[in-house]
Amino acid sequence: MKRVASIPYLFSRRLLADVDDVLRLSLFPACLALFLYFYGAAPVAAQNTLISPPGNQDTVTLACNPFPPSKIGEDPAKPGYDVEILRAAFATRNITLITPFYPWRRAYFMANSGQVDGLCSCSYLPEREDEFFYSNLLGHVRVAFYAVGTNNLKTLEEIKDARDMTVGIVNGYSLEASARDAGLDVLLVNSEATLIDMLLSRRLDVALSYKAPMDHELRNPDRQLPGIKSIQDKIISNNPYYSCISRKAKNPTALVNELNTGLTTIRENGLFDSILAKYGVARKDGPPLQD
Repeated sequence: MKRVASIPYLFSRRLLADVDDVLRLSLFPACLALFLYFYGAAPVAAQNTLISPPGNQDTVTLACNPFPPSKIGEDPAKPGYDVEILRAAFATRNITLITPFYPWRRAYFMANSGQVDGLCSCSYLPEREDEFFYSNLLGHVRVAFYAVGTNNLKTLEEIKDARDMTVGIVNGYSLEASARDAGLDVLLVNSEATLIDMLLSRRLDVALSYKAPMDHELRNPDRQLPGIKSIQDKIISNNPYYSCISRKAKNPTALVNELNTGLTTIRENGLFDSILAKYGVARKDGPPLQD
């Protein structure tokens, strides 16, 4: 009787020990994930991580920020035309491009501090000359005012014309600095979707935004809100943008030269235009991008 009773006892102890081991093992990744989330600023829906692919190939890491349709973090099969153009350009030089996605401010910080080799794209600002080398032209960024109806747009030809209006801008874009320098009453929001909501609820007179992500959100089939088709736009500028290589990257001037050579190659062989066409963008449109 004693012996028979000890079997379930020993079995139970072994089972509990195994369960304890499993729980420890299963909780470890969860704890690690939480640590990385809060302290490591995990990529936003990145189709690529910071981990290099297997093999001895040369790699470059450029941080991207979600900015559809030029940079689409949540769709690995269709990551955006800027991402595909940059990958193709580097591929002609036998270099693999890694493109983790982060919010703009985080991406900028990582590039500026040398944690990654640069930014997928940025506009030219004089103060950035000390931080980045600029590639050859990637495209143009179109900036526009948006409003419900056309009344508030009639008198707007440049940013300073909106001084007597409440203007919404997505936090982190360089448009904020331009608007404040022009003396505008600026209200910062976290996304283009919020700009649309605030326009429709009449909490904004106008929104100042880049056309690409704003138009993408206006066409979002899951966001066809009442009155959304009444939102109109007026383009006020069309400015160039580039890929930006951090001065803290390893041999940054050589990296810029490799990228520029690759960009020339894919423009000449037609791949550049075919990538734009895949996303419904023509080169003459000056593919719009981020700040």
